[in-house]
Order: sequence, then C-alpha cells, then structure tokens
Amino acid sequence: MAFFGHLATFFTFSALILQLFSVLGLTYNVPFLRDLYFAKIEISNEFIMFGLWSYCSGSMSSGVQTCSKPVAAFDWSRVSELGSYVGDLHNMEKLFLANFILYFIALGFTLIALIVTVMSSFRRGPDFLASIMTFIAFVVMLIVFVIVLVISIRGINTAKGVDSSVHGVLGPSTWMTLGAFVALLFSSIGYCFACICGPGRVRSEKV
Repeated sequence: MAFFGHLATFFTFSALILQLFSVLGLTYNVPFLRDLYFAKIEISNEFIMFGLWSYCSGSMSSGVQTCSKPVAAFDWSRVSELGSYVGDLHNMEKLFLANFILYFIALGFTLIALIVTVMSSFRRGPDFLASIMTFIAFVVMLIVFVIVLVISIRGINTAKGVDSSVHGVLGPSTWMTLGAFVALLFSSIGYCFACICGPGRVRSEKV
C-alpha cells in the first residue's frame, strides 16, 4: 500500500535531516549551527558547548565567542578551558572515534534507503531493502545515542564533582539523535508494512 511507503519515506527523510543537523552542529560560528550541541557546561559566567567535530565557548552576557577548528572524532577532554573539570573523559579517544564513525554509518544507510525507495516508486523489493537498511540505521543510531548520553552525563557529573556550582545540560543534538533513531524505527516498520501490503510488481500496460 502506497500510504505506508510514503509514511516511511517521510520518517526516513526526517531522520536524515536530524542526522545532518547533528553532524553539522558547532562546525562554524554562525547562527543556527552554533546552537546545535550535544552537551553544555556552564562555569561561573562562561560556558562551553560540545559537538561531534568541535567545541564552542563564550559567556552568558556575550553569547558564543569562539569555536574550535573542526576535527574528526573530536575528543572533548582536549578543551583546555576545562582543565581538571573533565578528568574522567581522558583516555576515551576510541569511544569518541567509534561514535564519529557510527554516526556516519547510520547517515549513509539512511540516505541510501531514502534514495532506493524514492527511485523505485515504492515497489516491494526496494521497500524490503529499505526496511532492512533503516532498521540497521536505527540500531546504529541507538548505539550512538547511548554513547553520547554516557559521555555527556559523565562529563557533566565529573565537572559538578570538582565544583558544585557548575551547571550542565544536554543539548539539541542529543535530542535530535533520539528523534532520528525513533524516526528510523517507524520508517523500518512502515517499509515493512508497505512490503507486505504493496504490489509485487508494476502491472504491464495493456496493448
């Protein structure tokens, strides 16, 4: 049934947009992008925000002032301004690398699934393939969300342990990651229903 195919495609497209926003967050000190971060730590009047590629810092009165140069698999413990506040995040380079790679794997599966289903006009075979690909992307994004959550909460709690006046929050990119894997789950289910209910092949035209 085309309805399930179109609905699944909508969820796939939504997941792709959320993934792209999370990936691009904090890459440049420009409006919108500088507001997309995974976690934020506030120390006195200053704050530091963490992204997939870099970090941005600033003050409560002036807003974001500087952003670091984007680096693949950015390690949050490299932020010099934090000093001993994130001591427990040291020696976690492999976890940051895994998170970085997994994010792009999920992004790739989501993009391919979207292209396949749109180009195939919602046929049963491609819908079945898209269902598998979006489910794999869902599992990968779920793992990414858990990694991001663990790193963010651990970093915030570590900073609070050093100074009780420190305040930390999870950012929009964390919740967009959550939204992406939920959308991918709905997408996989939608493609599955489209595969079950849809036609097996396009009817040939009558001569």
